[in-house]
Amino acid sequence: MDTIPQKDNNGIRLNGWNDLVFMKRHYALKAPDSAYLQSVRDKGARVRYCYLKRIEFSSGWKYYAVIVLEGDPPHKEKTRQGHRVGIDIGTSTVAAESEEKVMLEKLAPDSIRYEKEVRHLQALLDHKMRMANPDNYADDGTVRKGKKKWHISRQANRLKKRIRVLHRKEAAYILCSHRRQINRILSSANEVIVEPVSLKAMQKRSKKTERSDRGAAINGKIIHKYKRKKRYGHSIKNHAPGRFLLELKRKAEVMDIPYYEIRTSAYKASQFHHDTGEYIPSPVNERYKIISGITVQRDLYSAFLIRHTLDTLNAPDIDACINDFEKFADISNRELAAMKAAGISNQACWGF
Repeated sequence: MDTIPQKDNNGIRLNGWNDLVFMKRHYALKAPDSAYLQSVRDKGARVRYCYLKRIEFSSGWKYYAVIVLEGDPPHKEKTRQGHRVGIDIGTSTVAAESEEKVMLEKLAPDSIRYEKEVRHLQALLDHKMRMANPDNYADDGTVRKGKKKWHISRQANRLKKRIRVLHRKEAAYILCSHRRQINRILSSANEVIVEPVSLKAMQKRSKKTERSDRGAAINGKIIHKYKRKKRYGHSIKNHAPGRFLLELKRKAEVMDIPYYEIRTSAYKASQFHHDTGEYIPSPVNERYKIISGITVQRDLYSAFLIRHTLDTLNAPDIDACINDFEKFADISNRELAAMKAAGISNQACWGF
């Protein structure tokens, strides 16, 4: 049990901001010293209820009091006038485009580091479990069917704890990284338009069993191997694009920035060409498009089309696309050149 919730400020309650009362006992609290909490104190917001939460670290468990206040949260005031921003979200990358600048970045770029550590520890844990429970495994290495009794050694318990801590750190890093990227996007935005993506469908395995068109000669015969059924579940797990969209919507509401989603059933920005007015599906490995004789990066061009959506959110504004395209192409090509010069690349997703 990681949390002890309360429906009202009765069972677990605050005495001031530094004293918590639970089961007739008093516990000292260390309140964070932040400008946000100070603004809440100045407004005299009433504590609706609070609950206890514990989080596991390498050094052991730490306990927190989570406070829920009445009313609306303090809104962050924008410092300057912004522009409409179009955002194209992928399984591991995000592209944003506005009137002044473009952005093309990975989502949570260091999350792979945690995945490698978890994979290594899980291999060690599997080895320890097999050594401690040899009768639970068949000759081919699979787990035997039926009722079994598992013995978990002290070393296996330590490995499980390290794996749990790494999963928590990975989730915390991804959320922190998302919020930093969202802050940069919203710092110059007065309106946000995104293209919603069905990530649940993209992470499922393909149901079709197909063979590759390209064959290989083996013992004088042409063999066509089966295509992999895996899709994007691994990438979605590591980069959490769905959580990015949730945080983007939440932060936009806090900052009073309008947030819209285009209607993908009527307008597919990733396939549209504004110069011909046609929807042309392109393969995943095609990372560039030629529009009006100019080569543009695919994700940035999708963000450009999303920004130039009509107020009905179901079709592009063709005239606005034609007027702003040359400026967009110049800004995006300069940004891509700067990224290449700095050694920033992601060949599979960006094409460089």
